[in-house]
Amino acid sequence: MAYKEELILNDLSSRGESILDAAKRLFLKHGYDQTSLEMIIAEAGGSRRSIYNEFGNKQGLLTSVIQQQIVIHTATIASIKLSQLAPKDALKEVCFRFLKGILSDTLVSLFRLVLQVVPKLPEVGTLIYEKGPLKGMEPLTDYLIELDKNGVLSIDDPLFATQILIEMVKGRLHFKMLLLPNDKLLDEDVYEHVDKAVDLFFKAYQPSL
Repeated sequence: MAYKEELILNDLSSRGESILDAAKRLFLKHGYDQTSLEMIIAEAGGSRRSIYNEFGNKQGLLTSVIQQQIVIHTATIASIKLSQLAPKDALKEVCFRFLKGILSDTLVSLFRLVLQVVPKLPEVGTLIYEKGPLKGMEPLTDYLIELDKNGVLSIDDPLFATQILIEMVKGRLHFKMLLLPNDKLLDEDVYEHVDKAVDLFFKAYQPSL
């Protein structure tokens, strides 16, 4: 049975939500290949039919776990009231929340898991690439367009500017968390990193006098 590529998470039954939660915990703890449907059923209840009806198969479960985390992460970004903040403060708030999200234990562990399964399940990589965190940064691109129109910044390619800003914010700290799992970052460290990145971004896109 094919997995459901466009699962609507809001349509899950309470049993489906339990299965999804159990699958996330087990995937992150044991890995994708080492997690069986029987292990998920033992923890969440239900049956193979429950999984097939709501997710298609184990790959569908993994896809749904990823989709769920994307929804949670992007909703956090979208909830920021950008118009109520000064431009530089708004960008710093967006970048801080973005970075805190991708540095969370859940998303770091999920990223490691995805790197393991993508060679065998390339469509999982496609899902993250096309609909992952950068897709969720569309409100930031819209905000940069607004800053350009208002003359706050001079941005000829807002989408590229968004990608540059996110990579400046993400790069070193995300790489560190992936490779040094025993190191913990304080919020102060994240704030300092974000401050420097956004300040540099503003300098790069400052309107010419």
